[in-house]
Amino acid sequence: MSFKVLVDSASDIPFDRAIAAGIDTIPMPVTIDGNTYLEGVNLKTQDFYTEFNHFKELPKTSQPNPNTLLEHYERFLSEGHEVVAIHLSSGLSSTFATAQIMRDTTSAPERVHIIDSLGASFGYGLLAMSAQQILTISSSWQEAEARILDIRKKMRYVFTLDTLEFLVKGGRVSKTAGFIGGLLDVKPVLHMTPDGKIEPLAKVRSRRAAIRKLIELLEQEIDQPEQQVIGISHSACYEEAVMLAQEIRQHVSVKDVWISEIGCVIGSHTGPGTLALFYQRKV
Repeated sequence: MSFKVLVDSASDIPFDRAIAAGIDTIPMPVTIDGNTYLEGVNLKTQDFYTEFNHFKELPKTSQPNPNTLLEHYERFLSEGHEVVAIHLSSGLSSTFATAQIMRDTTSAPERVHIIDSLGASFGYGLLAMSAQQILTISSSWQEAEARILDIRKKMRYVFTLDTLEFLVKGGRVSKTAGFIGGLLDVKPVLHMTPDGKIEPLAKVRSRRAAIRKLIELLEQEIDQPEQQVIGISHSACYEEAVMLAQEIRQHVSVKDVWISEIGCVIGSHTGPGTLALFYQRKV
């Protein structure tokens, strides 16, 4: 039995890497000023950030249409695959819960495996790409699942923002944290908790200090760096992402560093100027 890995577009896997890995991506809806688009279909990231500050209100995101999930699952079941669907953190979206419901309506629920990534953006994308590699060499789903969940437990998501404004408006962090950030003019460093939610981690006085904090966290926490591909995601700050990648290579002997752009779904909640770092840490 072969396996087919599916993700939703909040994984932010670059298109060419997803194709090369054989990973199928389900587009997620984004509503902008009353019009709903599908990320990567009729809504492109470059246009999204170019127009972001001109939107009348903060973009809204939602889970994929349940029938779309079902259609993807059934298509790969009909081709003889077992389906491994890895979705955006249940702490941020209802997609995972809906995916579980739709699995039970498929023609072969026992061949559809739903995983809560407990992550977002390219960190979740790296988890899915690792899962694809694991599945190609595993003799059973039980063997593969244990290894995938072990990587999920190790995945670290740390990031800095230009402002907490958009996360606060979207209800992703507390208003108190946003108020303090604005009052003191600090640059927040945040992370994703083990249960897949966003929490403040540190406050520093400058953007440069925030980027340095990301590197310090990686240096302190990374597990077997020479065997790891590190992920960096950015929203309309590519030069800073390149600088971060260069500094990581100078300070840590990692296998490689891949850069991804934060897509429209995640970017709707973080806004432009977000810089994120993803790696596996010691547990």
